[in-house]
Amino acid sequence: MSNEMEQLLKEENLFKTIKVGQNVEGKVILEKYDEYYIDLNYKTDGVLPKSEVCEDEDIKVGDSINVKVIKIDRNSGDVVVSNKRAQEAKLWNELKIGQIIDVKVTDESNSGLIVSYKNIRGFIPLSHINIKYINNIDFKEYKDKIMNCEIIDVDSSKKRFVLSRKNILIKEEEKKKLNFMENVKPGDLLEGTVKNIKDYGVFVDLDGFVGLVHNSELSWARKYECEYKIGDLVKVKVISLDKETQRLALSIKALQKRPWDEFIENNNVGDIIEGKVKVVKDYGVFVKLNDIVDGFVHISNISYEFVKNPKDVVKVDENVKVKIINIDNENEKIELTMNINEEGVEL
Repeated sequence: MSNEMEQLLKEENLFKTIKVGQNVEGKVILEKYDEYYIDLNYKTDGVLPKSEVCEDEDIKVGDSINVKVIKIDRNSGDVVVSNKRAQEAKLWNELKIGQIIDVKVTDESNSGLIVSYKNIRGFIPLSHINIKYINNIDFKEYKDKIMNCEIIDVDSSKKRFVLSRKNILIKEEEKKKLNFMENVKPGDLLEGTVKNIKDYGVFVDLDGFVGLVHNSELSWARKYECEYKIGDLVKVKVISLDKETQRLALSIKALQKRPWDEFIENNNVGDIIEGKVKVVKDYGVFVKLNDIVDGFVHISNISYEFVKNPKDVVKVDENVKVKIINIDNENEKIELTMNINEEGVEL
């Protein structure tokens, strides 16, 4: 065998053996109008059409690049390669259940959203778009939106993977709850939004953590009809927080001045005020002085004349003029008399 033939055989052995479907590393050696030439360390160079280059790939002569062999001409030996398909194959191998990735919404279907991840398509079912199930998609709301999602199923052989945005939102809510519970304490003043209204109270959303304002904590008024609507912004005071059960008790009335305090600030012993008869008993009369504060008129103080039965003198809902004769601040009791003349002088 001639030395020349031996040299050719040696050079032949230095070349890689490649086949269709194989991923190989090459070096860009030439750029033309619509294609690149890639040195594959093979007997012929690879041809990479620019249509087969990933959009985010910035290729220059001298760069190393990963490509997939998509065609080998048996007669000429020409090799056609694709950067897109090489990246796609690599991505499919990298995708794992539980992985968190950012995807872009590109299309919709009757059952969910079509998304793109580095040139491969994925799917978000309706039940995994949000925490609450969505029946109908308003695609305008989602089109071109970047979403952080969790992979919940992947089948690289079928080139199919399914994602969940709901799982991410649930984790974010849990994180907010934990952070809230670590930092909030009884007595804190917070602002939130009315999320729900029930017969027994109002639920307030405090940036992801929901607390209850029981009816008894809505107002100081004894009979109070809820005036709040879902979406209303409200200020609340934290009464208690059970971290184990994640129950938060709130109060709105705690931020309002107590009617008793307001009353004694504005009224003193000796003042003559007006009230309405609330209850008539054999031993005296209870007079309503404001929404919360009542006073009591003993039977002996109803009239300067002898009164056998208070019902003979006053009726429920009757407006009466009374004079304050004692304020028991500790027990929150007010003693009144109706036994006064026009000038307010006690008879």
